[in-house]
Amino acid sequence: MTPLLELRGLTRSYGSLTAVDSVDLALAPGERHALIGPNGAGKSTLFATVAGTLRASGGSVLLSGQDVTSLPEGERARRGMVRTYQHSSLFLDCSVLDNVALAVQRVHRVAHRCDRAARRFRHIDTEARRHLDSVGLLGRAQDMAAALSHGERRQLEVAMVLATEPALVMFDEPTAGMSAAETERFVALMERLPERLTVLIVEHDLDVVFRLAERVTVLHLGKVLASGPPEAIRADEAVQRAYLGSARTEDLFAEAGGER
Repeated sequence: MTPLLELRGLTRSYGSLTAVDSVDLALAPGERHALIGPNGAGKSTLFATVAGTLRASGGSVLLSGQDVTSLPEGERARRGMVRTYQHSSLFLDCSVLDNVALAVQRVHRVAHRCDRAARRFRHIDTEARRHLDSVGLLGRAQDMAAALSHGERRQLEVAMVLATEPALVMFDEPTAGMSAAETERFVALMERLPERLTVLIVEHDLDVVFRLAERVTVLHLGKVLASGPPEAIRADEAVQRAYLGSARTEDLFAEAGGER
């Protein structure tokens, strides 16, 4: 089976500093894959290089077998690779419904304007409401996006992402800053994502990682330290030593993803 996403020797350097060093990685269609590692491991740089925000210094990025290494972020998005950011990117002065409608309109090639009510286009309105319902925000459709809580804004982002009909979604620290209750709602939402959707997530919360991911890749000093199923990563002594560099690390990995 052709991987949905494949990285071959992907490298990103800043002068003499190599932040991402010859990374190989492959995600099967529909796979849920998490990228973790200690601070400074190169996760954010790798993420941005895969998305096209940063230009690769070497290696290649393939999407459904097609080399997209030289393509800008916008073109990668049009081909089905969509990312979220650590800070929500929403139209705060628009309604919740119209935020999603703008994404739907782009897919349908309808002129998208925030000052034009989504209800003007009935099929756009129907589809936007369907996506809002899927993330639990249909009851907030007429509220302004600025009125949403941090967790709700993340839910709205997911609705907007789904509206673009992507093949791959890259989530960058999606639960950062969330309360425990918001995190639980968001994780439950992630678990309901369509099975066809391939997901790559960068996340610090190990409970979230080991609950959602089918495979986990650990970066350390820009290189892949380990990659495999969650149970193998939790048991890997090299990962435990590198991740936080403390005796407490083993306890953290043992607790994460354990019985609930």
